[in-house]
Amino acid sequence: MPKVLVIYAHPETAKGSSTHELYKHFINSYIEKNPDDEIIVHNVSECMPFPLNKIAVSIYNKNLAKTALNADEARFNDSRQQWIDEFVNADKYVFVNPMYNLFLPAEMKSYIDMIMQAHDTFHYDKDGNSVGDLHHKKVIHLQTSGGNYHDSNSNPDSKIQDLADQYLCMMLHLMGVDDYTSVFAEGMDHDPLHAIEILDNAYNNAEKAGKEF
Repeated sequence: MPKVLVIYAHPETAKGSSTHELYKHFINSYIEKNPDDEIIVHNVSECMPFPLNKIAVSIYNKNLAKTALNADEARFNDSRQQWIDEFVNADKYVFVNPMYNLFLPAEMKSYIDMIMQAHDTFHYDKDGNSVGDLHHKKVIHLQTSGGNYHDSNSNPDSKIQDLADQYLCMMLHLMGVDDYTSVFAEGMDHDPLHAIEILDNAYNNAEKAGKEF
């Protein structure tokens, strides 16, 4: 059965969020259409155990030098590899996040740093160019933001300010994943009088995307 890996980046809060509602509308629609698929969810805002820290850098340098890892590094490396293998073995990816200062939440960026590993998700050819190793996979990005960046009424230059979606699309492309779709819920803070209408439209788009994903 297909494996769906959800990378969710929003702190668990008592108050409901538009990010979570957007995801719920998408995933419930998806499950209704694909009830037998396996769905794995990681909320990296609550748990991102393998950041690019001094241990990760030491592992990188020792691998280049082909020297042995110490016990702490070996444990870190083995556990991190399980997360990387999980990403490689998934068939579909769902990235869910609010926009933070025109970008992804830091924990989601840290997750991308973790999985962007040579010989796992990409390799270098003889000319030094990176070549993606993940093929026949698809991804959807669900993102909320208070401002407008993608709708027809926004400034033509606004789309390029959404560095989050651009970055995610580019990094997945570098790993070989080009079947990329986005659903946005945006503009609620910019136009609070129409926030309910904006969200309802976004939720409908998410449900439609869930059926097609």
